[in-house]
Amino acid sequence: MSRSGSGKDDIKSWLGTGSSLPPSANGAGDATRAPLDDETIAALLHRPWGRRFATQFAALTKKNLLVNWRNLRSTVLRVLAPLFFMLLLFLTDVALTADNPKRPYAVSNRSPEVDAVAPIPPCESDFYARTPCWDFFWTAPNGTAQQLAAYETVRDVVVPHIMAANPGRPISPDQVLQFSDPSAANAWLVANPERCPGGIHFSFPEEAQALGQFAFTLQVNQTVKYFKDKFQDPTFFFQVPLQVAVERALATHYFRNTSNLAAGWELGWDVSSSMFAHPTTNSLNIVGQVIGGFVFASNLFSTVLVLSGIVAEREQGLRQALKTMGMLESAFWLSWLAVEVLAAVLFALLLIAFGAMFQFQFFLINSFGLVFLLFFLFQLAMTSFSFMVSTMISKSSTAVVIGFVLFLIGWIFQTVVVFGFPYKPDYSSKYAWATAIFSPMPWCPLAKAAEDLGAASEDESSWGISWANRKDYCLNIPDPAAQAAAYVPGVYQNFECVMPLPTVFVILALEFVIYFLLAVFLDHVLADENGVRKGRPWYFLSPSYWCGASWRPRRHAGVRTARGERSLRPPLARGAALDAGTQRDTDVVAEEKRMHDLLEQRSGEGGSLAAQADATNAVEVFGLQKVFHAPRCKGCCSCSCLCCGCGATPAGGGRRRAPRPREFWAIKGSWFAIERGRLFCLLGPNGAGKTTTINCLTGVLPPSGGDALVYGESLGTPGGMDRIRSLMGVCPQFDVLWGELTGLEHLRLYGEIKGLPKGQVEQQVGELLAAVKLTSAGDQRTSAYSGGMRRRLSVAIALLGDPLIVYLDEPTTGMDPISRRHVWDIIEASKPGRAIVLTTHSMEEADILGDQIAIMARGRLRAIGSSLRLKQRFGSGYQLSVSVRPPGMPRTASMPDSTLADGGVSINGVSVNGGSVRGAVPGAAAALKRLFKEDLGVEPTDESKAYITFLVPKAREPQLPAFLQQLDDKRQQLGITDVQICLTSLEEVFLAIARQAEVEAAVAEGREDVTVELEGGAGSLEVALGDEYATHPVTGQHYRVLWTSDDTGRLQVLRAVPVDSLPAGRANGSSMPRGAVAPGVGDSDAASSGPGSSSEAAPGAVEMSRVA
Repeated sequence: MSRSGSGKDDIKSWLGTGSSLPPSANGAGDATRAPLDDETIAALLHRPWGRRFATQFAALTKKNLLVNWRNLRSTVLRVLAPLFFMLLLFLTDVALTADNPKRPYAVSNRSPEVDAVAPIPPCESDFYARTPCWDFFWTAPNGTAQQLAAYETVRDVVVPHIMAANPGRPISPDQVLQFSDPSAANAWLVANPERCPGGIHFSFPEEAQALGQFAFTLQVNQTVKYFKDKFQDPTFFFQVPLQVAVERALATHYFRNTSNLAAGWELGWDVSSSMFAHPTTNSLNIVGQVIGGFVFASNLFSTVLVLSGIVAEREQGLRQALKTMGMLESAFWLSWLAVEVLAAVLFALLLIAFGAMFQFQFFLINSFGLVFLLFFLFQLAMTSFSFMVSTMISKSSTAVVIGFVLFLIGWIFQTVVVFGFPYKPDYSSKYAWATAIFSPMPWCPLAKAAEDLGAASEDESSWGISWANRKDYCLNIPDPAAQAAAYVPGVYQNFECVMPLPTVFVILALEFVIYFLLAVFLDHVLADENGVRKGRPWYFLSPSYWCGASWRPRRHAGVRTARGERSLRPPLARGAALDAGTQRDTDVVAEEKRMHDLLEQRSGEGGSLAAQADATNAVEVFGLQKVFHAPRCKGCCSCSCLCCGCGATPAGGGRRRAPRPREFWAIKGSWFAIERGRLFCLLGPNGAGKTTTINCLTGVLPPSGGDALVYGESLGTPGGMDRIRSLMGVCPQFDVLWGELTGLEHLRLYGEIKGLPKGQVEQQVGELLAAVKLTSAGDQRTSAYSGGMRRRLSVAIALLGDPLIVYLDEPTTGMDPISRRHVWDIIEASKPGRAIVLTTHSMEEADILGDQIAIMARGRLRAIGSSLRLKQRFGSGYQLSVSVRPPGMPRTASMPDSTLADGGVSINGVSVNGGSVRGAVPGAAAALKRLFKEDLGVEPTDESKAYITFLVPKAREPQLPAFLQQLDDKRQQLGITDVQICLTSLEEVFLAIARQAEVEAAVAEGREDVTVELEGGAGSLEVALGDEYATHPVTGQHYRVLWTSDDTGRLQVLRAVPVDSLPAGRANGSSMPRGAVAPGVGDSDAASSGPGSSSEAAPGAVEMSRVA
């Protein structure tokens, strides 16, 4: 692809015609990719913030909507939650009010009915009556002559009339009790509870006797009684009927005596009752009192889903993946907020719709605007509150638990608010501090506003709160006279109100804003999933936060690059002591010196040199260091406790020293450069520091010391990492994909995050899917992808947008061999014009793809150079593989040599190098082994049907030419058909370097010997750490010790295999003197003199010769 012009016009041309894949991968364009000039790169690094934000905000909002839509269970829960809780509220209201006899007294009744008073009921009809029981009792005094006459009238006339004239049910005399006086009656009632509902105490005052009148007092049980769903009103159940019966009897007796009426004459005495006309009272307003809690409960699902969703994206690395690709934090938070604003609108509308469907007066009478605004602002406040809480949680499972705990706390607080605290006048003035505590919690203002709206909508006759009356209804007027003066007919008023609805709305709106800002602030200052804090609590006061690289204090030495002067962080001085006592490879030292010289040139006056270096190197690493600080230990130390001197007792006794934190150096100072157009392969065992190095270069972790320049931008410059990400593509070690999105949608999302023009996104997406063979699966959700398909998609994402620096962390993990080879072709074709950094555990992958290979161990760079260079310097020698044929199989013209499809060689019809030599004669093989043993002193290391393999140490290199000639001379005698010679594999180099690093660490830590349990009950054997051979001191048996590494990189014995003899030079059973370097490590042979001279080394790392 051609690059003409410069600056922003050139970047438009590049993005407008460029392809996400190099021409050799997608089959279009030139064979090579011209490097971008410095002005074009500068334009990429300084794209306008506004354009980036708008594109990313739209992409992330769309992503959130898709994820929510396709997460069917969560979406259904959010939509149906309002319906469910409104239904539950409806059932609660029906259950508490439908069969409640008190309801007529509480519900509005402006034209009450007139009901006749019932007769005296039988005592058995009382809810709690005990048998036997009596219908009533009576007492009358008879101590004087006048009282005696009156007493006889009551006994003989009045009481019998009460019993006989009881409408519909005459009372039998045995159902009536008589007592001498009230004291006797009370004593009997105490001794016999629930056996008589009440009675009559007659009295005869002198003034009444003169008029022929009687006085009486009724004594009844006034307790309200309930039984199941029945209600017994004591007044109209017994008191009023008894009173009417006594009055009827006395009136009849009076008229008979005064009018000389016949004895059988009866006075008509029908009494009826009617309650007063009254409005609805709040005593049964269930909806108004508890609707706040039900709204809060319906919001619970949204709160928990938002909380767990944000935490899950951080926990699974999805957010970090987006950030690595250049995502702005502002776009992330505002995209979540935008989706939740839409959800809040839907939440409020659904609540109102379902509430109106169940005919709740709360929704039908009050102003729609007030109810909608209350629910909408509450949902927004809870969303911001969820954002804030999410910054303090690291596990999505914990987020769910915390969400339900918050709900329980909120429900308790709402219950307190319903009982008037602290928003009633008596409490608000006395406990102002309680208002300050309750109001910042969104559920408390919700409960207060819901209670006001509920009180204004008790039934269909209520006035409700209109939009015009949203503030005036709230009055704090304790004086009844003043209340009467302020009363306005036809308008709802609350004379015990201190917080009107507009105040509640302001509080919820402030909570929404403040909690959102707190979420952004805490996200910046609290440690993330990697333990990194983005800034100090006062970060927003720094001018560099707002102005980026345009303003920064000069704290470190500046260097000149094509992007201007950059301030580099120097390495930590105490890191120099870490190299004490360790042997360093000469190539590593040479590379470090080259980087030191480059740094001096950058710091000096050589501006042209700086520009030249920028054009050559994509990444320059200057003393990169990363230190992790362990917390102070508690209790006893364990093997995983990073403390020194924990619990140690000082000499002479005394108190134990407090445990001191120890530093763990993941990277101990790396100096190297990565050139453009080359693949830099970083190898190392687990815990070597390679992943930490990648994390520092990609901005996941900040370096503790040292710095790096990526296309002239410093990692530590304010805004530098953000600009670097626009040039970067990353394939992380573990796939970070949304299971709800398809492969196409992932690539579109990341393309928009990287700022690709819309017209080119589809083109690049199609090319990349075809390149990684996912075109047919592009419309499938990644949750249905296999592990290999997910890795291929991750590689495609890393190459999206034609990045100038690509980091591939174990990109082919989980792939089948065919897919792996195809991805290798893609990576190889992607080299021109960009730098690629690859980490892998596959030595074959590193050998094939790596232009430059660096091996790390124990946080330090141990070797650097090409694959051939490393094999020459660190390999243990040469590998000879010899194939023999059975006798009687002469070579004939009819059986020519041929090359097989799998790369092997067929000689005289016998397949070798991947095939098998059928019927090989043991005698020929034995003769060949003797020849190697006698002339070179080596035993076979591997033997198969096709080849016998020998490892020839470097010390025997001078003897190889004569020995090979001898093999050629004896080929007919020994039946030799093929001889292959090559340097030792990269895997052996890797293991040798890793082993040596572990041995050095073990010596420094005092772990020099390992006890090996021998198989077959042969006892144990003490072996020096890292030794390959050992001899049992008692039996004299020789063993070859096979080593492996655990997850932390420490050497462990796999097993000890008995051997007949030790290799030459190891007669004492020791592989090397303690502290010595492995064979080849640190050698400086004539074939190569530095990391840059690998092209002059002897060719043939996989060279093969065939004996004729």
